[in-house]
Amino acid sequence: MATNDDKDRTFLDETSKIIEAAENNDVLLRVMGSIAFKLHCPQFSYMSDQMNRKLTDIDFASYSSEMNSVDQLLRDLDYTTQSYVQLAAASMGRSIYWKKDRSVHIDVFWDKLQMNHTVNFRGRLETDEPTIPLPELLQEKFQIVKINWKDIKDVVMLLREHDVAEKDSGREAVDLSMISKVLSNDWGYCYTFTQNIKETQIRIHELTMLSENDKATVTARLARVLETIESAPKSAKWTLRSKIGTKRIWYTEVGEA
Repeated sequence: MATNDDKDRTFLDETSKIIEAAENNDVLLRVMGSIAFKLHCPQFSYMSDQMNRKLTDIDFASYSSEMNSVDQLLRDLDYTTQSYVQLAAASMGRSIYWKKDRSVHIDVFWDKLQMNHTVNFRGRLETDEPTIPLPELLQEKFQIVKINWKDIKDVVMLLREHDVAEKDSGREAVDLSMISKVLSNDWGYCYTFTQNIKETQIRIHELTMLSENDKATVTARLARVLETIESAPKSAKWTLRSKIGTKRIWYTEVGEA
């Protein structure tokens, strides 16, 4: 019987194989999801195991202009899909594939991640590799209205490895200007994002396996993210929506696919 460690290794090995094939065939494909956090945090990736964060699938981002190339690439690597599944997922801008033996499940998101809030990838995927860029990785988790432990653990690892910056200072710091630009025009997304920062600041103290230095570093970086977002000038659209607040639903409800 395969252990969790065996399953994690299978997912990581399969991701590496797909990314290598994409590079060799000049197909633009970037890793997102839990595996992306591990790949982008080589120094602190051990925290994922420390916090018992298990891998369950493989997620990718690409552009819709690459759809045919990605489809052919995955089929050449022994993945398959079914038309009715593709039709069901089309409204969310993603495609679903399985290894023919059903050992691995893959989601490919086209142009954007459209869940509780929208994370736009257009024009961004070329700026980092093999994963989506750091600002989009943080958005991927903090766009979730009902954030759970696995997502918090990914954020903790990301912000232990990477500092944050109020402007682009290179690929190894989270560029907060990218995030503030989006949130300052969307009250609902801003509300969800900042609530998740505060939730993570509280719940990190329950991760007793982490050192106090780890917790202090991540908490300080979360505080800087929050301060930058709250101090950024807001659009008229943001201000008008803020007057309604949570009296009206501020996010898109999504179900399980």
